[in-house]
Amino acid sequence: MAVRIAGPPRQRALASAADRRHAITRRLVPLAVCLSWGGLYWCYARVSATFPSGSDGASNALEAWDLLHGNWLLRGWTLTDVSFYTTELPEYAAVELARGLNPGVAHTAAALTYALLVLVAALLARGRATGAQGWARALTAAAIMIAPQLGNGVHVLLGPPDHVGTQVLVLGSFLLLDRAPRRWYTPAAVAALLAAATVADKITIVDAVVPLAFGSLLHAVWTRRPSARRFELWLAAAALAAAGAALLGLALISRAGGFTLLPVQTDLAGPAGVPGHLALAWHGVLSLFGADVTGATAGTQTVLAWLHAPGIALAVAALAVAAWHLPREHDLVSDVLAVAMVVNMAGFVASVIPATAFDTREIAALLPFGAVLAGRVFGPSLAASRAGLAALAVAAACQLAALGYAAAQPVAADPAQALAGWLAAHHLTCGIGTFNDSNLTTVDSGGKVRLLTVSWLPGARPARQPQYLRPGRPLPLPLPGGAAVPRLYQSAASWYDPRGQDADFVVTSDDGPADLIPRGEILALAGPPAATYHVQSFTVLVWHVNLLALLGRPPSALPGDIGHR
Repeated sequence: MAVRIAGPPRQRALASAADRRHAITRRLVPLAVCLSWGGLYWCYARVSATFPSGSDGASNALEAWDLLHGNWLLRGWTLTDVSFYTTELPEYAAVELARGLNPGVAHTAAALTYALLVLVAALLARGRATGAQGWARALTAAAIMIAPQLGNGVHVLLGPPDHVGTQVLVLGSFLLLDRAPRRWYTPAAVAALLAAATVADKITIVDAVVPLAFGSLLHAVWTRRPSARRFELWLAAAALAAAGAALLGLALISRAGGFTLLPVQTDLAGPAGVPGHLALAWHGVLSLFGADVTGATAGTQTVLAWLHAPGIALAVAALAVAAWHLPREHDLVSDVLAVAMVVNMAGFVASVIPATAFDTREIAALLPFGAVLAGRVFGPSLAASRAGLAALAVAAACQLAALGYAAAQPVAADPAQALAGWLAAHHLTCGIGTFNDSNLTTVDSGGKVRLLTVSWLPGARPARQPQYLRPGRPLPLPLPGGAAVPRLYQSAASWYDPRGQDADFVVTSDDGPADLIPRGEILALAGPPAATYHVQSFTVLVWHVNLLALLGRPPSALPGDIGHR
């Protein structure tokens, strides 16, 4: 039987058909990635809402609102030890520009941040690999991160800004280092990104600057190629220069009258505290990777926590492999990630910071770093066999199911919304309270009500007798005066000027010890109230005087004497 051999026309037709398929694929893949990212964002917005809004996210929303209204340097603001000035605050401002000041801003911004982090982590895990290996590397990293665990995992990863958004810029700088050519401008670009991240969050020094400088110097010593040695020395210098530039930038902002940061807590723990810190760190890592079985509700959540266990196992194994082969001449990024994970964990355990489960936020970088490292180390092995690809597909499906389950949970209640509505309806537009309620109530009201945070300090020096009275409402003298001072913490000093604000009520809540203001200290400020109201768990006490004029001095960054009767 004769065998027909394809001639040149048939070969050209087959090649043309293959080219068309490749062209269609090149168009469809980016579209599929964009649609998938949009689906992740929607799910993350739903999951974020399963944890109630808090005062920290509300404070960031008010800072961003001030940025939108022209206060570019946040003049008069006292922030925490983290500014978020070049990370989440611009993101919050963009969200508020689109939808105004409202309680959903924090959840929307958190969802955008985490969806971006998953995308950047997948791209960094993929590296320069293509085809099945590139997809396996990217999907491994994404699958590990894709479904935050309900409870503390959601609070840390999808709550108010707390070092998660910083990792978008950090991983972005590593992605640039991984993809860009080894020319002089690459260290400069990496330094610019790291400087921006450090202005927002000084934990960048621990998470990126120190590991990158150490890893680059190690490679420079190890390599025998002069060109590579020069590049890595420039890279180490650029990392250190980024930290210096960021600290100088923060100093210049403060010198120009911009925001003030509280000092970073850098004290070291004694030897007796290390075992407890190790236990907290271990549970924190399990929570970040979604595998905290002991913290999960019995039933479906426990099963989902067990399904996350392979992810943390891969990350730990990838760290061990990367550390064993350190340094690897052609994979500086993996070496830097391995060093960063060790430095981050060691710094956390050795510090005095670990105290509660929420302090896991200090090691939030371990999740994206571990996920990326797992993808880069084990992705090629998974892509090399059908069994590996099948296992990866099953794992990704399980994590998507876990994300869908979390997104289907009910939205958490926000009691401050009812309070904000009641205050606005009763024309009580400015008052004072505690940090847990104040900025949150202001945001929940869309800015119609301003509740200011006060530090309740017995024995504070009384203010000068006030002259800012409502017409026809004489002030009963003498006053005991001055058992409270302005709290300059996530707030602006201008809020407390009695010439521009007229605060005539106090809000206290019985929900928790951090909300309860001792009644004796309230009476020491202004005497018996003219009226008292109860709104759900809140008590609202109203006077006919401007309470801001009664506040003592100097301001405080501490909450003062609250939490007891």
